[in-house]
Amino acid sequence: MATDTQRRLADYIGLTVRKLRSDRGFTLQALADESGVSKSYLGDIEKGRKNPTTDVIEAIAEALSVPARELLYHAALDEEDPFLQPEQLMLEDCAEEDSETKELTHLARRMRPTDRRLVLEMARRLSR
Repeated sequence: MATDTQRRLADYIGLTVRKLRSDRGFTLQALADESGVSKSYLGDIEKGRKNPTTDVIEAIAEALSVPARELLYHAALDEEDPFLQPEQLMLEDCAEEDSETKELTHLARRMRPTDRRLVLEMARRLSR
């Protein structure tokens, strides 16, 4: 059981949903209508009483015009009492980009040093 000093992720999600809802001028009922999540369930989420599923988080995030992963990212980065530290939350812009970077690294390790320098020079020219 979480103590006052040990919040659960559900608490952070609830606080984040409440803040985003308030920032956008939504009432609890308006967010319920927009997201398709019941007003009472949203209230329980905001109070940290309910642990929303990913489908519910996605519905709420869409209604608030924020990507679901951004909602979770902000929940975990609560400024006053972070659930996770920023370095634990490295978000990749694109999974494909990450796999391409890994492949380039793998291929570079297999190249001769002279070929690696040639590829590096080409990459520098292409990035201008």
